[in-house]
Amino acid sequence: MIMELPNKFRMRYAEVINGELLIYENVRFEDLMYELTYATKNHRCYYCDKKLRKETRTIDHAYPRDAGGISIVNNLFPSCSPCNSEKGNLTRDEYFHFLKLRPKEQKQYRKEVLENRNYIFHERGFVLPKKWFTMVDVWSIDYQLASTELRGKRYHRILEFHNKYHRLPRPVILDKNMRLLDGYNCVLFARDHCLPEIPAIILENVSLI
Repeated sequence: MIMELPNKFRMRYAEVINGELLIYENVRFEDLMYELTYATKNHRCYYCDKKLRKETRTIDHAYPRDAGGISIVNNLFPSCSPCNSEKGNLTRDEYFHFLKLRPKEQKQYRKEVLENRNYIFHERGFVLPKKWFTMVDVWSIDYQLASTELRGKRYHRILEFHNKYHRLPRPVILDKNMRLLDGYNCVLFARDHCLPEIPAIILENVSLI
C-alpha cells in the first residue's frame, strides 16, 4: 500500500524525501500520522468544509477505531468537532448516507450498521477494505521488544475480541522492510497464541531507519 504523503515534510525524527517517509527515531506512530495528515490535507473539515482553527480542529478516522480503523494518512481526515462527534463510529461512506436520511431514519440506520458489524468481525475482524491489507507470517515481522512486556488493557481487549470472533481486531502496520510501526500488542498476542499469520498493512513508501 502506498501511503499518502505531503511533498515536503521535515521534523527532527522524520522527513519525506522523493516520495518516501523516513522515520529516524522511536516516535509514537499515531502522533506522526496526525502531523502528516495536517501537512497533506487542507485545513477545512472534510465533511462540512468549514475552515478549521488549530486550537479546535480534530482528526477523524474514516474507518473508525472501534471497527479496526488504523491511524495512517489514508484513513485520517481533518474534521470539526461537531462533524466528528456526529459521525461517531460510522465509516465515512456510512456517514454520508446517514446525512441524507430524515432524523427519524438516522437512528434506525445507525442501529442496523452496528448490527452488521458483527458479521464483518466474524468474517475478517475489521471494516477496512480488503485491498489495504495482506496476511503475513507473524515470525517475519521485525520488531523491538518492549523493555517490559506488560500484557495490559490493550492486550486483554485483543484477547476478548479473539475469544468472541476468532479474529484480530485490526491489522498491524509495517514499513516496506517488514519492520513493525504499529500494532505491538497484536504481534505479541499472535506469538503467544501460536497464530501463524496475521493481517498487516505494508506501507511501501515508508522506512524505519
